[in-house]
Amino acid sequence: MKRVQQASDVSDFWCYQATRPSDGHRVEQPVRLGLVSAIGSDMAAWREVGRLNLIEKHILNPTQGQPTFGWLANHYIRDGLPFNKRNGKRKSKGTVYNYQHSLDEFILPRWENEVAARIKPLAVRNWLYSVHDEQDYDWQTVSKIKMVMGQVFGHADMYDLESCLNPIQKVMIPGSEDTDREARVLQPEETLEIVSRLDISEKVLVVLIAATAVRISEALALQWLHIDFKANCIHIEQAFRLAEITTTKTKSSKADVPMCGLLADYLHYWRSQTPYHRDMDYVFASDKLKGSKPRCGQMVNRDYLKPAAVAAGIIKQEERFGFHSLRHSLSTWVNRNLKDVKIAQTLLRHSKPDITAGTYIHSVPEQNLKAQEQYMDALAFQKPVSEAVQ
Repeated sequence: MKRVQQASDVSDFWCYQATRPSDGHRVEQPVRLGLVSAIGSDMAAWREVGRLNLIEKHILNPTQGQPTFGWLANHYIRDGLPFNKRNGKRKSKGTVYNYQHSLDEFILPRWENEVAARIKPLAVRNWLYSVHDEQDYDWQTVSKIKMVMGQVFGHADMYDLESCLNPIQKVMIPGSEDTDREARVLQPEETLEIVSRLDISEKVLVVLIAATAVRISEALALQWLHIDFKANCIHIEQAFRLAEITTTKTKSSKADVPMCGLLADYLHYWRSQTPYHRDMDYVFASDKLKGSKPRCGQMVNRDYLKPAAVAAGIIKQEERFGFHSLRHSLSTWVNRNLKDVKIAQTLLRHSKPDITAGTYIHSVPEQNLKAQEQYMDALAFQKPVSEAVQ
């Protein structure tokens, strides 16, 4: 630390050694901290060094004052990735995993050693197009990669790690494919065709999701204690993602969903058949793991749901299809037949009314229960007895 007389006042300078490019000699490099009259004591000057991250920028960073993207990314992974930028709360394990995967699998292999301030929007755009065209990833995945890269630059700006502009703000790519990649909406008779081709455990899982529009992660995380047969509802308390029991997707997702009589019959019957029927057991427990964890949603979709849809002639083998289509199907049917988008919104537990529509249209639990009963009637499910479901 040095104090240097400048004009009519004295300034504090923090100094470090750097290699001079012209001759390779190590020379002193000063960084002005401010006026001594404004900073005060030596201890205050060192606190300013810490606040400006000068040691990390100029000593720990191998590019000597020009941070690489990899260096910024490591800082982000350590101090930014675990937290939600909007409210400072911790991100879910699933979100952290997905962001880390984008960094490790796509971003860092290309940009880790690039000086962050020299990364240009056009270069990023061309690279993202190559991820789409050459590596055959859809635009939705590419958009997520772009978003994570932008998060790193935003983190660097917030922590004053680098003064460069965020190049991602100028990068424009398609948000989705030109062809329609929306979820496949099933007609009630199509859902019935699929259900008729499933064994009892998968049958009950599909009926549950078709009737309630719960997410597959929420359905798999259900324990029998969450099924309230007396109150005709199911308590959504948690989710199962990446082999871990975790929180629901949003705060509004942690809500009760209605359970009509026919759906309750299916769940009662399944509880009488499964060896995992205690209150603390998972409703859809894994036999392979002896009930210690729920089944894997991807495997159920791959091995049972999608093959049943293909066998029924509803989709082609190359089409994307999964449990989320059942969620879309219920909401579409409710909107079309009951003409009340608020019922669809409350059934799907959307956090914002405009996701489905209407900010001030209200419904009551009895309406939701009636809507579910009518939908189950439309599906023409039979009451679960041995002859009907086997």
